[in-house]
Amino acid sequence: MVAIAIVAILLTIGIPFIRMAIDTPQGINGAVRLVEDACRDARAKAILDHASVDLVIRPGDRSFSISGAPAASSSDRSLSPDVSGNEWRLPEHSSGKSASKVEFKRKYPASLPQSIVVEGLGVNGEDWTEDDEARVRFYADGTSDAMSIVLKSDENDRRNIWLEVVTGLPEVESDPQRFRAR
Repeated sequence: MVAIAIVAILLTIGIPFIRMAIDTPQGINGAVRLVEDACRDARAKAILDHASVDLVIRPGDRSFSISGAPAASSSDRSLSPDVSGNEWRLPEHSSGKSASKVEFKRKYPASLPQSIVVEGLGVNGEDWTEDDEARVRFYADGTSDAMSIVLKSDENDRRNIWLEVVTGLPEVESDPQRFRAR
């Protein structure tokens, strides 16, 4: 019984660290998943909030955040985050019914792995690669601004992620000859 109790305590302590190791994006595929998750989270928040939401991309910092998303260190007063900070609840409607709950796949701001750089970033036909910050707007009807981002790894592996503006969903291409124009 003592051995089982010790194993249970060690598992309880170790599970958050194991989860963090699994959730941490690694390599080009992890970076692609991070960008896809950020786009999907911003789109879901826009639809469920019935309002426009910005995905804020900082190419130099390789970071992504969502306007209105609770930060890891602070929370928005109009939202009630859970203990982990990964989800938030919309305020109750005037009818007294609780609004929908959105669960973010990641904590924001989220950063690309050190081995990945933003080689190119275009929003609505303009190049934002050298700018401090670019904003991609997601709308309540599920549509979005046009966006194309090219990620490059230390091994010169490149991926192009762009948004399908009608659906606001991300698409990925690995063949450089088929990359979308920024």
